Order: sequence, then structure tokens, then C-alpha cells
Amino acid sequence: MRPYVIALLAVLATAPASAQEWVNVDIWGNGILSQTALRHAEEATRQNGGERGGTARRPAQRRSNAATGLSFHRSGDLSGQIEEGVAKRLPQMVSLRFRMDDPSRFVRTAGTRAIYRRELQSRGLPENSVSGATALFLSVGWELANGRRLSPAQNAAIFRQTASGLQSSALARQSDPRRQQEAETRLIVAALWLEEARVRGSSAGLTRELSDAVWKDMKAITRNNMRAYAVTAKGFSER
Repeated sequence: MRPYVIALLAVLATAPASAQEWVNVDIWGNGILSQTALRHAEEATRQNGGERGGTARRPAQRRSNAATGLSFHRSGDLSGQIEEGVAKRLPQMVSLRFRMDDPSRFVRTAGTRAIYRRELQSRGLPENSVSGATALFLSVGWELANGRRLSPAQNAAIFRQTASGLQSSALARQSDPRRQQEAETRLIVAALWLEEARVRGSSAGLTRELSDAVWKDMKAITRNNMRAYAVTAKGFSER
């Protein structure tokens, strides 16, 4: 994996170290879009009046609340660019050797969108939110690495922990396009893993292979050993 794909902006603690309850959440999407593309998107946002209501805000004033975490106004054009960027770089982003037909084409044709929107809705996670996208990415990574499904209460706990951690991250000061890049990168990869799980579902051996690959990639991407965590009412906690 190339450093620009898996770069960690920070290691965030969501509880005191003595409690051994933490998870890295400020991760990963840098480099999918060029700086030029991001600047153009940011300029388009400003020309369209900035935030909803027609008044541009300083980055530190961007939307964040308990229900949505770090949210953003989604651009359909930017979604297409992010999908193209992920499709091109997929072999460098994850080590998994996909069994599904042409995963890059699946991304380019927006096949992942239906999956991640369904998952966000079924888990009660907000759309157009870096916090919701990160919670889904971490939840799916944990489920596949451990071979277990999370309950609604566990999904909610992961979201609360993730949203809290991201409040003090660099993303809290970033523009909508940069937030969208981070969020949709995570959503696309989570959706690909879920589709791959469906494809492999009839084979116990292939399912174990997927589990090991996701566990390995989550360690490389986030530095979190998902097999070392339990999910409690507080979110991820070391076993």
C-alpha cells in the first residue's frame, strides 16, 4: 500500500489510556483526488454561496452536531471523481484479491453507492457525514475480521465514539470537498468488502480468507487490531 493512501493524520484517544478504550478514527482518504481537483471543488462551493443559507463559514464553524457528527454538503460531480480515483488505486489500497467480477468497474458504475446507503440506513448512521462513514467502515471491518454481526446498540456506540473522536481531528477544520473525499473513500471500501462477503458466502474457506485479509488491511490502514477489540456500550474497548 502506498503511503498517500494509508496516511494517518493522527492517533486519537476517545478515553483515557488507563481505561484502554480507544480507536484510531482520523484516517485515510488523502490522495484520492488531486489538490487541483479539491481546490476547484472548494471554489465551486464558494461560488455557490458556501454553506446552506448562502453565507460561507470559516472551516472551524462547519456543521457538527450529535446526530450527524462531521457532516458535509455532497457534490454528485465530486462523487464520480472519488469513485474514479478509488477504482484506479484499488490494488494499492487493499491487499484483498477480489473474487467478484471487476471490482474497479463496480466502483466506477456506482455499484457501491446502493450498498453503503443501505448499510448506513439499516445501522442508523447519518449520510453525508464523515462520522457516519467512518463508523460504518470501522464496523464492517470489525464484523468481517471477527466473523460476527454487530447489534444496533453496538453500531450506535461505535458512532458515538467515532463522532466524539473526530471532533478534535484535522477533519473538523476541513472543507466540504475534503470531508466528502474522506467519507466516500471509506464508504466505497466498506461496500466492496460487503459485496465480496456476499460473493464468498457459500464457501467457509473463502470467507475465512476474506476475514484475514480485512483484518490485515484494517491494521495497515488504521493501525487497529480489530481482533483485539470488543464492542461495548462505550464503543471499541480492548479485550
